[in-house]
Amino acid sequence: MGMPDFITPNTVDKASTLFIITKLLLAIGLLAAVVYGERIVVIHKSALIPTLSFLLSASVIYLIVTNLAVLPDMYDAAAGSQTIPKVFLGYLVIAIEAIAAFWILTKKWAQSQGLYLGMALIIIIMSDLAFTYYLNPYDTYNLLGHIFQVFSFAFIFKAIIDDALGMLYETNRTLARQREMLAEKNQQMLEADRLKDEFLANTNHELRTPLSAIIAFTEILLDERTGTLNEMQKDYLEEISDSGKELLGRINGFLDLSKIAAGKTVLYKEALNVYELINEVSSKMRPLFNQKSIILAVPRAGNPVKMWGDREKTGQILTNLLSNALKFTAPGGQVTVGIRQDDSTGVYISVADTGIGIEAVDQEKIFQPFQQVDGTTSRKYNGTGIGLALAKKLVDLQGGNIRVDSKINKGSTFTFMLPTGETEGKGKVS
Repeated sequence: MGMPDFITPNTVDKASTLFIITKLLLAIGLLAAVVYGERIVVIHKSALIPTLSFLLSASVIYLIVTNLAVLPDMYDAAAGSQTIPKVFLGYLVIAIEAIAAFWILTKKWAQSQGLYLGMALIIIIMSDLAFTYYLNPYDTYNLLGHIFQVFSFAFIFKAIIDDALGMLYETNRTLARQREMLAEKNQQMLEADRLKDEFLANTNHELRTPLSAIIAFTEILLDERTGTLNEMQKDYLEEISDSGKELLGRINGFLDLSKIAAGKTVLYKEALNVYELINEVSSKMRPLFNQKSIILAVPRAGNPVKMWGDREKTGQILTNLLSNALKFTAPGGQVTVGIRQDDSTGVYISVADTGIGIEAVDQEKIFQPFQQVDGTTSRKYNGTGIGLALAKKLVDLQGGNIRVDSKINKGSTFTFMLPTGETEGKGKVS
């Protein structure tokens, strides 16, 4: 009769019963989707609705198939037509679909998917009306009912496509707005950074001018051209001079960082004799090492080793690394400067100390501005946390790299590399 046996032998009455019950379930599902659509979307994320719908439909079909004998007949084989219960259920289905259509056309008329769903429901109603009028499965009303049903599915498919595209377009619009907001925020942050760097640069200049005068007048007083000083006065003036020079060095560090951040650093590159540079820097710093009873070991001059870089900036890198080693090495310790040349990359200069060492988790942080391993107010070692950050930025500006190898209580080794060949001429580096 058009359908194979399913659990029980197939009959027209069985097919009609399954047809009208599934239509009833479909109508109820459509009404629920229209009225509770927003809530169902939220629940659908957990796959609860599809699972429950499948279990309910499967259970109903199984109950119908296994209990067909106790259910009212939906088709009268003797008369060759539908029964009154079948027609009544057909009108019940139409009533439910009409409520759903009225709801969606009045509540969601402005939305294109609402219009398409409303049209689909109207066509489904026409289809079900045709089904209530047919006398046998092969007459014209039955054929029209199925044709209308195909058209209704087309409108439902159109509504689904429009809804999906609408969500996609809305998502794209949201992303575009977020990109614009992020770009605006980024521009604001860049402007804030620019103002901060400008403020730091101006402030550093204003601080450096009077501080330089203080240091200069202190040197004049120590020269005793203005009069003889007793030992206590000399000690006080030397303390003022040393503190002023230390503060001036820190201010210069801030100024250098500000220049680099603003892209105003100028490099004057030349071929540097590495041994000469190391001896020049170490000679200036050796009194500080001697004062703290720390051995400063530098390599003996051998065959000339050349690197390409800015003499002043490279000397500042080495000075900062030696100052860092001096700070964290206890009296009686040793700081060693090393050289290694690699023809394929460049010249490596290392500064190894026997100091306190650095935890692995802190080794990246120390190259960030104003970052220190011990950032508490009661820390043992003084400093602003810009020496290593400035060294890294100056190395990066010259096309090199810097790294640290360290173990707690076993010391640290800072190694920076600069190329041996000319990479760029004099000019601003951003």
